[in-house]
Amino acid sequence: MEDSMIVEFESKFSKKKENLICEAIAYGVSKLFPHEDDVYINIQAIRKQGVCGDCMYEDDNEFTIRLNKSIFFSDLITTVLHELVHVKQYLEGKVMDTESAYEDRWQEIEAHALEKELTEGFFNART
Repeated sequence: MEDSMIVEFESKFSKKKENLICEAIAYGVSKLFPHEDDVYINIQAIRKQGVCGDCMYEDDNEFTIRLNKSIFFSDLITTVLHELVHVKQYLEGKVMDTESAYEDRWQEIEAHALEKELTEGFFNART
């Protein structure tokens, strides 16, 4: 991780998952917002049925990404990269659609489209 990217775990994950999450964040940042300075990402665990993760903008380039502790490793990577697309959207100052149905929100359409490409790139970069 670069000096300008700080990731903190506010909840316990296995060491293997923590390492994988950090690796996915480093990859996602390099692809989505490589020139952004001083971004802080807090990682929290959730156990919410049907939710893989979410992203909240705190303030001053600080974000909280909540990840479902019980999802598989491959889904975890996809979720981290999906949520990083939202970090990019917030960093660009875009206004999130909170009125439309989840699947119709522009930010979700973009995040779902990019997550596939980013996940493939992540796994290709690891081999």
